[in-house]
Amino acid sequence: MRIARSAFIFCCSLLFTLMITPPLPAGPAPANPAPKSSPAPKSNRPALNDNPQVRRNDIDSTIAWTQAVKESQDQMRRVLVKVLQATPKPTTPYELSADEEVSDDVGAKAGMVKGTQHWVPIAARADREYQVVGDETDDSSSESSDEVVSKICEIQVALNGTLGLTTGLATKSDKPHIVELQGAMAVEQSAIPIVDSTKIDSGDTGRAPEQPMTLLRVYVVDPDLETHVRKLHKETGAFPGFGPTQVLADHPDELRAIVISYYGPKNDVEALARKIDVAALRRLLPS
Repeated sequence: MRIARSAFIFCCSLLFTLMITPPLPAGPAPANPAPKSSPAPKSNRPALNDNPQVRRNDIDSTIAWTQAVKESQDQMRRVLVKVLQATPKPTTPYELSADEEVSDDVGAKAGMVKGTQHWVPIAARADREYQVVGDETDDSSSESSDEVVSKICEIQVALNGTLGLTTGLATKSDKPHIVELQGAMAVEQSAIPIVDSTKIDSGDTGRAPEQPMTLLRVYVVDPDLETHVRKLHKETGAFPGFGPTQVLADHPDELRAIVISYYGPKNDVEALARKIDVAALRRLLPS
């Protein structure tokens, strides 16, 4: 009788336990179940693009700057000579100006972007001035002036950068506008000639009209950088500028961008720009 009573109590206890304990899920339980974690906060920092021609790095604190070694400077100087040789120059009656010293400059520093294998390459530039002495006199100051007017044409070549964002010509001029070239793009701006109505001779029809001074800058760059340049022009309405930190390279003396600027009479600079062998210049850029 005692055994039956004990068995009855045991069965009641077991039934009560089953009623208050939830059933276990099917299958084996994980050894160390991972605790639930709150979702990670979203970062406001944009993801970096690993393509060195898309990533625009303008923060000097992320660049380990160093003095450029002589071998890298010599290599960049040789590249500058090649670009100059491939740059069309004005012909007779223009001559290389004797008053201006030939100006070539190769940068003295390069830098590696911290945490990457990308370099800020060495920048280089060269300036040339050509002139032709005209047979006209400058009568802007006085009628008796015998000063000879020289027509000039300036050429500037910049590698791995430009001279910066510029508003263009300081004189009254039209707006800088994009000019499409075969294999490249350019930005052009012409000065608006100031006409003195008191000195116009209606009977002088044999004199050719004076060509406005024009700045034409040709960009021979990779497609991603060209997109960036076009965007800058659209946003600023000026001549786009960029530096070596925006043309990251695989080594310090790598050529990533060629910018050729012409300044002179409109017809002359436009004719020179059309003669540029863009394909030859692009062969100097990495494929």
